[in-house]
Amino acid sequence: MAEKSIPPLLPPELEQDIFKLAAYTRPRSIPKLMLVAWRVKAWVEPLRYRVLLFSEGRPGLHSAWKYPYQDDDDFSHTFSIPPAILRASVRHLCIHHSDKELAKFLLPNCFSVYDLWASTHATLDLVGALRLRRLHCALKAVFDSSPVDFTHSLFIGLTHLEIFDYAEELPGATWSNVASIPNLTHLAFNDDGFLPFFPMLLRTCASLRVLALVEPTPIQYPPSAEISDELARDTRFVWIACTEFIMDWHQGALTGEDFWSRAETFIERRKRGKMTDPLQYWIEDDASERLP
Repeated sequence: MAEKSIPPLLPPELEQDIFKLAAYTRPRSIPKLMLVAWRVKAWVEPLRYRVLLFSEGRPGLHSAWKYPYQDDDDFSHTFSIPPAILRASVRHLCIHHSDKELAKFLLPNCFSVYDLWASTHATLDLVGALRLRRLHCALKAVFDSSPVDFTHSLFIGLTHLEIFDYAEELPGATWSNVASIPNLTHLAFNDDGFLPFFPMLLRTCASLRVLALVEPTPIQYPPSAEISDELARDTRFVWIACTEFIMDWHQGALTGEDFWSRAETFIERRKRGKMTDPLQYWIEDDASERLP
């Protein structure tokens, strides 16, 4: 990176916009862009870490236009990333990985993250101080042996919450306090064992716009589970399959298009009377299967 050998040919502001646009458009080119000049490195390096994904065995995520990500065999260099870069840059973080030391390093340092997907090790001491807007997790893993406390500061800014737990893992009384989350508009569960609680959640959580049952495995439609008339008629309820859940999260972090956005579109169609069956609450197409 010889700064003197590449003098600016454009106004600095325009040059910066061009390089940042190139980085946004083709994130995997960021390491090469960083070699152009020191000033370019300063502009685009933070964008390299805007979306971080650590996943066990997801080879389908190597598409050239996507952000660099770390797989099973390649995350050791992560520990050499300056914490200041992580604090300033990371906005979306997915830890679909069993390495506890990785989580212990990333979670305290990614202080500006607002979208967190964590399958393991996202304990309250590591995530409790984060100012999240979106959280995908198992609440039992977060709170361990303590009761789930929806009044904890972790939930204050949340608008989107996806819960990985099974219904039998947490007492039924837990869900009567979900309304304590002041800004919650989108709530999802992965286990149909929670369905009996859905009518109560819709009655007590006035701010909810989406209440989704998100199946991480293929399902037959219409679903065979019994659904009360009250639940079927509430347009905020949707049953959706999302088998490629890691890729779906990644797509959402990059483009804003994910199961949440698909649920919103479906709900809006129901509200406008665009459905052949006005009581259809399920989305038959699993769009996550077609992700590159």
